[in-house]
Amino acid sequence: LHARLTARGPHLPLYDGMAKLGEGDQRWIVKEREDGRNCNNWHWTSKDVSKNTKEELIRCLEACTFEPPIALARVKSAEVTGEASINNRKGKIFLIYDLEVKLKWEASDGEGGEACKGSMKLPDVSATMLDDLDCEFTCKSSGGVATAMRKQGVAAVRRCIEAAMLRMQEEVRAEKARPEAEAVAETRRPNATPAVAVPLPKPIAVSTVPAKQPPPQPKPAEPAAGSDSGEEEEGEDKLPPALEAALRGLRQEPEAQREVCLANCSLRDSHLEPLIQALHHSRCAVETLDLAFNRLSDAGVHVLCRAVASGCAMELSSLRLGGNKLSPAGLALGQSLKQSRPDLLVDLKPQLKDARSMCQVGNVYPGSPAATAGLRTGDSIIAFGPLLHAGFRGVSESIVPAVKASVGRPIDVVVVRMGEGAQVQQLALTLTPQTWSGGGLLGCILK
Repeated sequence: LHARLTARGPHLPLYDGMAKLGEGDQRWIVKEREDGRNCNNWHWTSKDVSKNTKEELIRCLEACTFEPPIALARVKSAEVTGEASINNRKGKIFLIYDLEVKLKWEASDGEGGEACKGSMKLPDVSATMLDDLDCEFTCKSSGGVATAMRKQGVAAVRRCIEAAMLRMQEEVRAEKARPEAEAVAETRRPNATPAVAVPLPKPIAVSTVPAKQPPPQPKPAEPAAGSDSGEEEEGEDKLPPALEAALRGLRQEPEAQREVCLANCSLRDSHLEPLIQALHHSRCAVETLDLAFNRLSDAGVHVLCRAVASGCAMELSSLRLGGNKLSPAGLALGQSLKQSRPDLLVDLKPQLKDARSMCQVGNVYPGSPAATAGLRTGDSIIAFGPLLHAGFRGVSESIVPAVKASVGRPIDVVVVRMGEGAQVQQLALTLTPQTWSGGGLLGCILK
């Protein structure tokens, strides 16, 4: 390499050794293209659209309509301040905005009563807060009209702003897609010379050789009945089978993996590192990542959100984190992704997507592992470990083998239960099959 770099030739300048301190080496200096072209929109570009965005939002607010009993209410004037810009990165386009809205309104009951006037202020209109806008309502009058404006009127203004911003976002994306479609149509014009397929060299297959695992150490003592701490410590570093399968797919065929479902797979914070590394692949095409009902904490979600915000999995459009052990601070971390990834939908609702019942819980015997886990008669099981309805073949074919293979080890179970007020909810329980004073390993009937 040194001989090539120091050789004189028509294509290589003369470089004697390494560059000295303070002297630039042309080999390592990255220059901008002479034509100024941003190839494939790879670099971050930004265009200020504050004026147009404010004018459009004001127009929508002044045309806002209200429903009875405040059908005669109207927005007298609106003022919008702040900034808005169209940003392009790796071919993806975003409308990023941070606005403050002030408006004055007037309303009457239409029955000859005195007109009611007031104002509203929405200090933080951004993609992060769009679905939950704060509003400061002011009205010196009192009565039914003022009360209706405080409730229905504020809700109508919020819906108007949300609809306007979402519509502008879609218009920006449609405007970007139009020239691309025209360029594709131009390349497919009639009488064009057909392209000749050029044979490409076959890629070299690189297989990852797993490191040799140390021989298993004998257990010093068998844990007491009902205790699963030993099994949890033993399985913390071992990757769950579902995660291992997903990692193989992401490494071998990254373009083919559009959806990665790892719901209810007992994932811990320590399991996220190999997953994030796989999602950093340059050809990663994952659009949906389902991590609902696992054992992730605030620390793990923080690491994941930081990786996604920094450019991991750029095609990702849906991230499900509901049902994990998150505090309000952890839930706020997921919502904060909207600021850096406005196109990403973060679902924090504690529910499995497209969940269907596999079996129902019958009698639950007192003192049994099922009773200790919190199972109740009438619960409907929708997830038994990584087993979902799509792979369910029956209690004896699917659940019984899983129970026998997990004696003394916890299994994450998700059930559907009728709560107070006839409200249906999904609950995550931890069931540990083991022998007890009664029959069976669970102490309940599944049917």
